[in-house]
Amino acid sequence: MLARWQTGSIIRARPLVRRLTDPAAAKHHTAGHLTAAFCAIGNEILNGKVLDVNSHLFARRCFGLGVNVQRIEVVPDQHDEIGRSVKQLARNHQIVFTSGGIGPTHDDITYNALAHAFDSKLTYHLPTLDRMRRIMQKRGVTTLPDPHGSADQVACARMALLPEKAQVLYPCEELWVPIVCVAGNVHVLPGIPGLFERLLDAYLPELVQRLGGRRPQGFVRALVATHLREPVIAPVLEEMQRRYEKHGIQLGSYPDWTPQHDVPGKDRRRVVLSVVGSDRARVEDCQTELCRLLAGTPLQ
Repeated sequence: MLARWQTGSIIRARPLVRRLTDPAAAKHHTAGHLTAAFCAIGNEILNGKVLDVNSHLFARRCFGLGVNVQRIEVVPDQHDEIGRSVKQLARNHQIVFTSGGIGPTHDDITYNALAHAFDSKLTYHLPTLDRMRRIMQKRGVTTLPDPHGSADQVACARMALLPEKAQVLYPCEELWVPIVCVAGNVHVLPGIPGLFERLLDAYLPELVQRLGGRRPQGFVRALVATHLREPVIAPVLEEMQRRYEKHGIQLGSYPDWTPQHDVPGKDRRRVVLSVVGSDRARVEDCQTELCRLLAGTPLQ
């Protein structure tokens, strides 16, 4: 009945991060859980060409690690928009991740925008250049990065032109692509979903454990299905939310219009109720009460 995600990946480098003892960070450390935000960067998301799956994955992973994602933003490939958005997110959340805009073409401006936003400048990161050359050569790539080479070599090297004050991390041994940490709590990742997922899974669990000072305790979710209509459900949910809020429980109601054929000869819709919290016993108690009061059925 309860869904949970955990992982035990470990990174090999320690980024500069705002710890819970930092008053600016502790201000946004709510109910014993770290706070996080995500910024997806790219015109292709805003014009509908590409579906952003990275923010969804980030939210799922944070849920499993007990991190409270409070905001997700999508911004265009515009210098000022990227800088303004990420700087505001960094000010109000302990953990910020971005995806997109770090490739070799003219519209890949994330590093540049963040360097400007956080009073830094761009410089070639020699360890990343060396890593790129070594791993690309192993894979048979012929165009290798060279800041002083041909036009395509310079374009390739552009992916190692990083904010000077950033910390550069390599969570995945087999990848040259780094995680670039800016301003202590902003983590810049690529937009390619496969790369994003591998880097996130190798890095986020250890980051959360180190910031929180203990093994991450993820949120748990329980679901209840009922055929009662939402206007009937609403007063019950409101009263229960008041009672369970002090235990960190969040209730939600989501109409499900998928046809249900659990009663012969009838095509019925249902409402799925969600119970979310970090205390498994409290979540289960709330789920049981919802089933009793709203003629509900627990879902897997």
